[in-house]
Amino acid sequence: MKLSYFLTIVFVLGVTSVASAQEPHRMHPGDLALSIDNKALVSQGENIFSEKCSACHGGRGVGTGRAPCLTCGKFMFRGNTNAEIFETVYSGTPRDGSRGGKMGAFSSILSNEEIISVVTFLRATERDRIASGEIADPYNVDDAAMKFPE
Repeated sequence: MKLSYFLTIVFVLGVTSVASAQEPHRMHPGDLALSIDNKALVSQGENIFSEKCSACHGGRGVGTGRAPCLTCGKFMFRGNTNAEIFETVYSGTPRDGSRGGKMGAFSSILSNEEIISVVTFLRATERDRIASGEIADPYNVDDAAMKFPE
């Protein structure tokens, strides 16, 4: 009885440590959680992105003259949370002359799970681009620059 209890505790602790090593990506605690370390999910999103999105947004989502960068940490429509990016892909963007063209809704073409995989791919690629130094970390705000001179 004691051995099985011990093994259960070891198993639970092992699962907990693995889970905490791969925390889901969120912009804030209430945001849509993404498993950006899940290679299969990222790969699925990359395949869908390549087929449906790269013609306008470029390979790896780096942007083109037709559409903005999606892996630079800055989003023109709705905001920069995972949920807001999901909503943009799901319902599209309006035509706005000051910010560019219109993107159609993908809710009739892609399932919610497929859209989540695309957003996961974008966030994983963004993380990799920041880590490699290819782009500056858009989330690292310099507090000193925010202070007013005396």
